[in-house]
Amino acid sequence: MKRRYEVRPPSTPDILQILPFAKGGAGGFGMGGFLGKEWLVLSVLLIWALFVYYSHLGTPLRGDEGMYAAIARRMVRTGDWLHLVYEGRPYMNKPPLHFWLMALSLVLWGPGEFAIRFPSATFGIGMVCLTYISGRLLFDRRLGVIAALITTSTLTAVWHAHQARFDVELAFWMNLGFFFFYLAYREGKRRFAYLCCAFLSMAVGVMLKGPVGAILPGITALVFVVMTRRSKVLTEIPYLLGGLVIFLLVTVPYYVSLGETFNRHFFIEENLTRVFHAPNSPFLYLVMIFAGFLPWSLFLPCVGLYLWRSRSRSLGEADLALRIWCIGFFVLLSLPAGKAERFLVYLIPPLALLIARYWDYLFRYTATLQSAEAHLLKFAAFFLGLVGALGVFVGPWILHQRFLMPGDVWPVPLALLMGIGCIAVLYAAYRCRPPAIFSSVTAVAVAMTIGLVQYFYPALARYESAKAIAQQVRAVVGDSPLVIYHPGRSLGEDILYYLDRPSPVPELQTPDEIYAAFETGQQVFGLLSKSSFEELERQGKLPVMRLADHSYRQRDFVLVKNRARL
Repeated sequence: MKRRYEVRPPSTPDILQILPFAKGGAGGFGMGGFLGKEWLVLSVLLIWALFVYYSHLGTPLRGDEGMYAAIARRMVRTGDWLHLVYEGRPYMNKPPLHFWLMALSLVLWGPGEFAIRFPSATFGIGMVCLTYISGRLLFDRRLGVIAALITTSTLTAVWHAHQARFDVELAFWMNLGFFFFYLAYREGKRRFAYLCCAFLSMAVGVMLKGPVGAILPGITALVFVVMTRRSKVLTEIPYLLGGLVIFLLVTVPYYVSLGETFNRHFFIEENLTRVFHAPNSPFLYLVMIFAGFLPWSLFLPCVGLYLWRSRSRSLGEADLALRIWCIGFFVLLSLPAGKAERFLVYLIPPLALLIARYWDYLFRYTATLQSAEAHLLKFAAFFLGLVGALGVFVGPWILHQRFLMPGDVWPVPLALLMGIGCIAVLYAAYRCRPPAIFSSVTAVAVAMTIGLVQYFYPALARYESAKAIAQQVRAVVGDSPLVIYHPGRSLGEDILYYLDRPSPVPELQTPDEIYAAFETGQQVFGLLSKSSFEELERQGKLPVMRLADHSYRQRDFVLVKNRARL
């Protein structure tokens, strides 16, 4: 017989028996006194966030991080902070705000990878704070702490905060914009002030990466206003128009100053092309969420059942806002044809809050769970324990296949920690005690985060970075002319950044251009793809000497020198 689901406020004795944060209860672990001191909880959470987001920021740059870093470095060196230039060509794919932040960081911290990634990591910490404050104001302090902990132990959040890209910064401002919208309609006396903050947040998002900075929070907030105000929605128009004026006063002069050529390319070619002409499935994010939000994503089916079970209950405004926030962002993110795994960071605050809301529900109503809810929770925990235990053994093979890293980067202490955590998850699932399941899942999440930050990043820098190769090439080439021949594929923005040439490096596309470059009377060096070099060598017309072979990120190339002065 199924247990009847009873929605009743828990009494104090009930809470003391079921909460993992309560002292002396079943599964309580004696943490009630600790979590009762808010300053201590926030201090520990801040220290953990600083460790997670600032550890190993100084590892070598990878991929397009090198391009962004080169643009910011040129800003600092030339003093030209308005025109974006990369390798001698105008860069019009993104607005300058992100590069201004990176350049300011370079001025503050000096040249280096830490300074390049500092803005992204700092906004990652800002997103943790935003998630905590949102959870506390929407619901209570405990839920805010749980949501912030989920944010700091989610693979997508930590991974992208360690990269010098736009997405974590944009995610912060978009989610902040929606949250200010919610506060505007919760705090009636300060409505216009909160609306001004919401529109300013969206304006910063638009300055970072274009229309998406306003579309996601703006449309989602409009849906919330319509659903909560209904008959009074027309009275909100003056407030919204006032906020829109502030938004336009910030964004229009900014983009006008960038010029017509930039705006035509950025808004039409860069943005519209991604919306309509990218070959991605509309359901791609449904699959990617489960990998990007591990280990917490394995409990999303449980969250879905919880939402379905509660559909007949009258929702408070906070619950309604959270559901609109999460669903609105997800749907709007899934509609454009252009999709990327890094865009999932836009969903981190609402998804963390929704998962935290589910765990808070479990803590409150453990004794009244229906059998279907208990069985699904038990299955999800068992699945996590088994997948985690399997990952301890196959992890080195997966890393080698995906990142070409040897198995020796899989440290024994981390494997033991993961193994113990998975055993704890399996035992808690067997006993079907939600507080114990949450504590063991948190242990696994923390172990995964430590492994990502302390072991994986340094290993990735050793085996997938162009920095060491670029330094070897610079030692040979010096300031002599250098050309690149890698038809159909860029050699890599990171290697160009570390080469740090005094002038742009020509990227040649045809054999005739190669012959012309090496037949000059001066000494010329070249970086050629190995296959292209061997093809030209078979033709017997290339007047060069082979100096060295290099390989990184599945790219083989050779360093050559013409015979003009041999």
